Amino acid sequence: MCVGTLSFLFSSCSDDSVDVRDINTQTVLVFMPWSGSATSEGSLYSYLKQNLDSIESAIKRDKGINGRVLVFFATSPSEASLYEIKYSAGTIQHNTIKTYTGNNYDTTDGMAEVFSDVQQNAYALNYALIVGGHGTGWTYKSDWSRSASSAKRFSPSTTGTGAYPVPDDALPTFTTTRFFGSASDMNYAFDIPDLAAALRQSGMKAQYILFDDCYMANIEVAYELRDVTNYLIASTSEVMAMGMPYYSLWNYLDNSTPRYESIVNGFHSFYSNYSVPCGALSAIDCRKVDQLATVMKEINKNYTFDESQRDSVQVLDGYNTPIFYDMGSYVDHLCKNANLKSAFHSALDEVVKYKATTPTLFTALYYGNEHRFEVKTFSGITISDMSLNSVAVKGREKTAWWRRTH
Repeated sequence: MCVGTLSFLFSSCSDDSVDVRDINTQTVLVFMPWSGSATSEGSLYSYLKQNLDSIESAIKRDKGINGRVLVFFATSPSEASLYEIKYSAGTIQHNTIKTYTGNNYDTTDGMAEVFSDVQQNAYALNYALIVGGHGTGWTYKSDWSRSASSAKRFSPSTTGTGAYPVPDDALPTFTTTRFFGSASDMNYAFDIPDLAAALRQSGMKAQYILFDDCYMANIEVAYELRDVTNYLIASTSEVMAMGMPYYSLWNYLDNSTPRYESIVNGFHSFYSNYSVPCGALSAIDCRKVDQLATVMKEINKNYTFDESQRDSVQVLDGYNTPIFYDMGSYVDHLCKNANLKSAFHSALDEVVKYKATTPTLFTALYYGNEHRFEVKTFSGITISDMSLNSVAVKGREKTAWWRRTH
């Protein structure tokens, strides 16, 4: 609804006119659930706290907030709070709104309760959601026979995976990444359909959802979220444990008209100069995925993947049996019709608006000396249609994307 119409409706309901400039234009919710196990193993708590400190430092630098900022932060496996960040005269204050016990927020109803609490306490014309934690993409937690963090590691001797190992002895031996929910205890994990359902249930549609997590820029995720967010900002691959460089990106995120190109470019610039110069980020327009799905359905109707091409498709993860393949690379090897392939890439360009990757990407999913792999093809979004990984095989036919395109 446009502002002019909103103003008319308000003024027509009362003798007292309402100035829409007095209405909060945007509320950003920073959602940081517990990222470890019941015994804290695998927790990103200290890194998430640093992220919040970076956001608050940016607010101090800017001498204020463009709208309102609320934080849901789990400080232990059984305790969390919702508070508002306030700025006044150079100081930051936390105004506690509500405390939560247990981890019911891992469920659809629990997340919906949090989102409803946000709207009741910080109503806005636009909402944005930043999710911090571990990530395993579109996959379903029930399909992991063991924790995602203990999955089979990528081996330096592995061949025929589409990943191109790059030895780098200078890399830190114990560099960690943000490998949504918990990767070490599925009792603290989320399924993407549950998040989508919670947003629908609460009525809180997002201007954007930023996943500060590994492996979330999947077509399966974008399609699942198509009616609950305008944009998805996420990485195709692993994100370093320190996450997004919020201090430099905050101006672009804390805005009722987010600057997606600047977010992607700022991330790329930061990680190109990081101690481990690896990182990929995309800004994906979820409102455009239906057209891409239509083209993909036509491709799937006419072509079956040629297994002899498997080694040539770009892999963007570190699993020994890959889950996340570059979508553009996959379709280039699947589709043999030039016109249909052109239609696909035109639709893909409408979906992935901005993307950037470093020449190599990092994985912490194996133990060895080779921690990086080369990126030869990058479309900014992954797909798991061709994966032979048991988690993908068990789960992908349950996704809305698969049902729409097969």
